Amino acid sequence: MKKANEVQAIIQAFDEAQQEGKLCALATVVNVEGSAYRHPGARMLICESGVSTGTISAGCLESDVIERALGVIKTNATKLVDYDTHSTSEEIVWSLGLGCNGIVRVLVEPLAPQSSYLAALCRTHTAQSNIAPIVVATVLHFSGSRATATTGQIEIGSRLYFNEDGETVCDILNSELAAMIEGDARAALCGQTSGVRVYEADGDVTKVFIEIITPPLSLVVFGAGHDALPIIELARRLGWQTEVVDPQARPASRGRFAQADRVTLARPESIGDQVTVTPRTLTLLMTHNYSHDQAMLKFLLASPARYIGVMGPRKRTERMLTELLAEGGAPQDEVLARVFAPVGLDIGADTPEEIALSIIAEIRAVLAGRSGGLLRNRKGSLHAEAGEGSLRPERTIVADHPSRALVTA
Repeated sequence: MKKANEVQAIIQAFDEAQQEGKLCALATVVNVEGSAYRHPGARMLICESGVSTGTISAGCLESDVIERALGVIKTNATKLVDYDTHSTSEEIVWSLGLGCNGIVRVLVEPLAPQSSYLAALCRTHTAQSNIAPIVVATVLHFSGSRATATTGQIEIGSRLYFNEDGETVCDILNSELAAMIEGDARAALCGQTSGVRVYEADGDVTKVFIEIITPPLSLVVFGAGHDALPIIELARRLGWQTEVVDPQARPASRGRFAQADRVTLARPESIGDQVTVTPRTLTLLMTHNYSHDQAMLKFLLASPARYIGVMGPRKRTERMLTELLAEGGAPQDEVLARVFAPVGLDIGADTPEEIALSIIAEIRAVLAGRSGGLLRNRKGSLHAEAGEGSLRPERTIVADHPSRALVTA
């Protein structure tokens, strides 16, 4: 059975609940201060029966969130919940099972089939390999009284996002606020950074969670040997989208790698016509055939692949690069920086399963901007901001005129 990632599991669980006529609520981590197990964007679906899918912590908050979610389902009213272990009594900390020293804010909202947030999640987790990230801005908090006949009150849980055509879809009734949020949302999408923004105008304060929702990681393995099997298995367990490319075009590879999302039978000379590589694609070269590896390394160096792992000794890869250089054109430093050879972390791996672990761990470290060293030697917080999807500190936008905004730390 193919393993779905957390978002796909939530979508599937919601569809099943709808078929059974059951109501659901969605809990989303929207802000973290200090230490926490999960980052903003972590989600959990709660059905009215009390059954949940996904996690928002290491298990310490789930039971309380489920209880609050059941209340949200009954009242059909969105709620923002703060878990603050700095100011919480030891008795409550113990009862909740909190072990982290920080603040976690969770948005709990009733989830309807027509939810724009659900639509965004579905869009980013289709079978398409080239789907782009999506940005969704959600109102978390509003204090003030700026409500007119044309704008109305600002509601917690109201959202702004961009549809498939890039058009703005918004149910935030205050047009001035919506315009500022739209500008920040587009900037966040370009920078691929999520975070909370605080908007102040005429005494009103509005907090908005601007979230980048990214598609599952995509891993393309070039090579269909038996040692590729545990790599595909582990990647699938992590919810990654996987593709196996067999340069020998053997039909039997389709059955051997049935658990992969896609198996492509393509000779080296036709790889470019049959395999899609985007700036978000992770690639692994392991055909164990020198000429095949060299041909596909040339293709990958010219592609926008985020990561290029090459199996085999360092000298073998150096030789391929030297020969490719002799054919014409030296790869730029930024291109070579994407090449990891020999591939994998140094964990003393020996068996195919251990080697797969070292490779997947290296990819995860690269994506997070980490070195892959021992955590006990790490300086500072274990969850310090780094790498893909890093979160920037909360910032305040103070507007003294609809056409002007001042950003302050």
